[in-house]
Amino acid sequence: MWETWLWAWCPKESQKADEYLREIQELGQLTQAVQQCIEAAGHEHQPDMQKSLLRVGLEGRAGQGWEGGGMDSWGSSLCCPLALLRRLPLETSIPMRVRRVLTARGDGEQGKYRYKQLTIQVLLDRYGKPRAGATLPPLSTPSHSLLYPLAIQICEYLRLPEVQGVSRILAHWACYKVQQKDVSDEDVARAINQKLGDTPGVSYSDIAARAYGCGRTELAIKLLEYEPRSGEQVPLLLKMKRSKLALSKAIESGDTDLVFTVLLHLKNELNRGDFFMTLRNQPMALSLYRQFCKHQELETLKDLYNQDDNHQELGSFHIRASYAAEERIEGRVAALQTAADAFYKAKNEFAAKATEDQMRLLRLQRRLEDELGGQFLDLSLHDTATTLILGGHNKRAEQLARDFRIPDKRLWWLKLTALADLEDWEELEKFSKSKKSPIGYLPFVEICMKQHNKYEAKKYASRVGPEQKVKALLLVGDVAQAADVAIEHRNEAELSLVLSHCTGATDGATADKIQRARAQAQKK
Repeated sequence: MWETWLWAWCPKESQKADEYLREIQELGQLTQAVQQCIEAAGHEHQPDMQKSLLRVGLEGRAGQGWEGGGMDSWGSSLCCPLALLRRLPLETSIPMRVRRVLTARGDGEQGKYRYKQLTIQVLLDRYGKPRAGATLPPLSTPSHSLLYPLAIQICEYLRLPEVQGVSRILAHWACYKVQQKDVSDEDVARAINQKLGDTPGVSYSDIAARAYGCGRTELAIKLLEYEPRSGEQVPLLLKMKRSKLALSKAIESGDTDLVFTVLLHLKNELNRGDFFMTLRNQPMALSLYRQFCKHQELETLKDLYNQDDNHQELGSFHIRASYAAEERIEGRVAALQTAADAFYKAKNEFAAKATEDQMRLLRLQRRLEDELGGQFLDLSLHDTATTLILGGHNKRAEQLARDFRIPDKRLWWLKLTALADLEDWEELEKFSKSKKSPIGYLPFVEICMKQHNKYEAKKYASRVGPEQKVKALLLVGDVAQAADVAIEHRNEAELSLVLSHCTGATDGATADKIQRARAQAQKK
């Protein structure tokens, strides 16, 4: 260390300087000596002495033959702050030494300076805003207003990123601008926006929070109008107890989570009537809250429908409630009666009649369970009829069809399917002969073939009407007779259908017969 100082203070052309330099090199301490010279420059007050120490360090670096590397960053990281600090106006700053700004540390053979005790951000803060505990002069005074331009010049000189430099200073300026209580809210908000614009890194919500902290609520609201992020606007509006405005901002953002946050806050803040009235003025919020209530608060949902006189939705609510909550048949019927009344108020007679039919069906199903046993409750009308048919209660099934006006076609399909499932072919035949089938007899053929009973299917194939005769004969496998019927009808589509069912030598004669019939038809 001593040799380093001697080398630094000796004239560079003297023999002593060369001796000290060789001695340092022999000890392998040149790197350390250069580092100490540069570090000493950082602790020196006089500009001339700083320059001398830096010059010695750079010459020592050149003497050792360094090419770039860590020492270059030392020079740039030290010289720039030194030049800056020498130019700071003493009347606007506290006594600062470079050793408080720069602290050296070594990393192996090469060291580097870093801002540690007093970073550049702290330095900027001292010019961009008063220190903690300091008396704030009037913002209109020259001594204070000149600090912000100076801080901005520092940022530009150090080439700091905009977010870390100029934006930081402008944010400080805006936060103290809102304390000008002798200026109107509109003028302050306009001045801040004109100065900041869309400067990156500046949060209008932070500035608005400072204004609110100073008791300027209206100014805070005006500043929030310039905040592009709704997620930053809404929390502060809620804090300022401007919940309705917060709801409007949340809806404008399209963020449903943000809307739900405001809604829950409003629910706790307002009484029930005012809360519902607020929702009525915000259709989107009302729709979202209804969705929430459907899963979380059913009684609140009912109150919403009642307040809005929404009888249609109220009827649907009571229908869902009758099956979700009520286990006793009497309770369910009572809930359905309430739903029917609501539908009548909504002038939806179809829904009201359907609800009344469901009430009658529930009562009938309970009576059937008591009289016949088995499970009838909560079956659909068709399933109830099918269950009766499967149980052999055909008379009751027919009475059910009359009571609930089940169309004949539908009843025949239900009975046909049920008897085929039971494989009660005798009863099915009696049923088919009870009167003329409203669904025709092709369904009988199809159902029997589905049950793999060709014998029964042939009984009904002969009863099928002419327009479906060919299809019925093909279903039972009578290709030859189907060909005769198709030729008789002289129907090209039917001839093609039969021909497509002709396979191999078995149906070869039938295929030839169809081809001849086609040829004759073409001659005519």
